[in-house]
Amino acid sequence: MESDVIVIGAGHNGLTCANYLAAKGLKVTVLEAAETVGGAAVTDEFLPGFRNSAASYTVSLLNPKVIRDLELERHGLKVVLRKTDNFLPGNGEYLLSGRNGLTRKEIARHSKKDAEGYDRYVADLEAVVALLKKWLLRAPPNVGARLSAIPKILTLGKDMAGLSLAETRVVHDFALRSATEVLERYFETDIVKALFGFDGVVGNFNSPNAPGSAYVLLHHLFGEAAGVPGAWGHAIGGMGSITQAMARSAREKGVDIVLGTRVEEIIVEKGKAAGVVAGGKAWRAATIVAGVNPKMLFDRLVPQGAVDPDVHSRMHHWKGESATFRMNVALSELPKFTVLPKKGDHLTAGIIMARALATCTRPGSTRSSMAGPRTRSSKC
Repeated sequence: MESDVIVIGAGHNGLTCANYLAAKGLKVTVLEAAETVGGAAVTDEFLPGFRNSAASYTVSLLNPKVIRDLELERHGLKVVLRKTDNFLPGNGEYLLSGRNGLTRKEIARHSKKDAEGYDRYVADLEAVVALLKKWLLRAPPNVGARLSAIPKILTLGKDMAGLSLAETRVVHDFALRSATEVLERYFETDIVKALFGFDGVVGNFNSPNAPGSAYVLLHHLFGEAAGVPGAWGHAIGGMGSITQAMARSAREKGVDIVLGTRVEEIIVEKGKAAGVVAGGKAWRAATIVAGVNPKMLFDRLVPQGAVDPDVHSRMHHWKGESATFRMNVALSELPKFTVLPKKGDHLTAGIIMARALATCTRPGSTRSSMAGPRTRSSKC
């Protein structure tokens, strides 16, 4: 079968790519091993009557431009904001975070000095995020193509040149330093540092003491939900509703999405990808897009000897372990916390079980979200 482009994998990245290529008039085929689209953004029934988002579970980093361009709301996507963002129960105390001044008000209950530090922290974060948002939808410079990369490199340099010396230092610190080092500049209370420290390790296979972990803090202000910058929300129907909307948008553009068809090998001819072998037959295309784990791509799909040995070795030894343990639990009722025993919006929040930064460095640190008689943990 002939296509202009074959996309391997019908996760949210693969479906987004397929949509944009099809919008340019290309004939696109998406091959997916599973019986449903979605990848990590799926909604599963893990027990009879209990459906939840199986992996990724909150929405913010789905770029508004993608939502508009793919017309995802017309195709069924609806995102609602969380009433409270996070709830951190401690030893006889607790801390909440959320919009409309809730985070600052809660921090002030514990420390007036930390509330002032929070103002500085948010201001510095927003300065860095404003810069990074400029780069978010730009293709990064191809450093291998030295001459053609120069204009893009100069553009990035121009953006940096517009920063003050103080802002440049902030960018440097959030890019290179540990979350612990950065947070201790703004806060003195353990529970407050723990609230933000977890943002530095969630989805990141590192402790908050690791150099570079401060960068992960930025991801919690990058996006938006329901039109609110920096907010996190839930997709009605679970994360699978996002990828189902993407699939409907793609099919409307003529994309052929083939499920239950695992790609076994990429066909390489004269040093170029020319198709794939999937479901026991050859699928031909001039361009192959891989929406799968890079290690899987180079270890399993690309034929031995098809790429430079150094590239293959680097990808073979690429570390891609998960930092998350996930357990879905069907509960008879919502949990009760000694520090906040009554039912309330805190039970709709992300629940962080880590009273101090030191707790975030141990395997036992946990985050969960609860809504009704079901529990969700982990975050992407």
